[in-house]
Amino acid sequence: MAPLADSSAEGFRVPFLPNDSDLLDCLLRPKIASGRVDSRFALLVHDVADVFALPPGQLAARHASAPGSGGAEAWYFFSARPRAPAAGSKKAARAVGGEGSGCGKRWCSVGAKKAVEGGGYCQRFRYREKTASGAVAPGWMMVEYGVAQEHGGEGVAELVLCKIFRSPESSPRSAPGSPSSSSSASASPSCSGGRKRKAVE
Repeated sequence: MAPLADSSAEGFRVPFLPNDSDLLDCLLRPKIASGRVDSRFALLVHDVADVFALPPGQLAARHASAPGSGGAEAWYFFSARPRAPAAGSKKAARAVGGEGSGCGKRWCSVGAKKAVEGGGYCQRFRYREKTASGAVAPGWMMVEYGVAQEHGGEGVAELVLCKIFRSPESSPRSAPGSPSSSSSASASPSCSGGRKRKAVE
């Protein structure tokens, strides 16, 4: 807990910059084990039934953010991660508003799932929308943290921790795959930086 907490009145460091292992060990694992989160971080991490139910801008507008560095903000959510819908399928549904909504809004993976030191995994995503003129990336990014061994069985929802943030170098109309649309926020505990990790099978 030491990397997240100090003796200030708020009970956490400002800016709030936990690394990947901190997020799993201090937030997600205690939530899975007890259904609770340390009271010092209760205002920073929100429970939502489905982080994919709303576009990230609407989701962020409804919840308090955690302070990052240089004025950056991030939003943390405990959410159910749906299992792959069909036997033999390896991809979970990540359409915003539901698979059958037809709204053309989706979180798309950026790189492979990574192992986190001490157990668990993280994976990065970029938010994209389809418009009449083509697909755009408004600059929203997400890192999903999970403990793969939490649940077993087909169709069972796995509890995950999702960190959503705006990429400061992304323009609202960035094209998918452009350098600006793949940038990460300075407040992000990057799941690919800092510590050496290997890909999860």
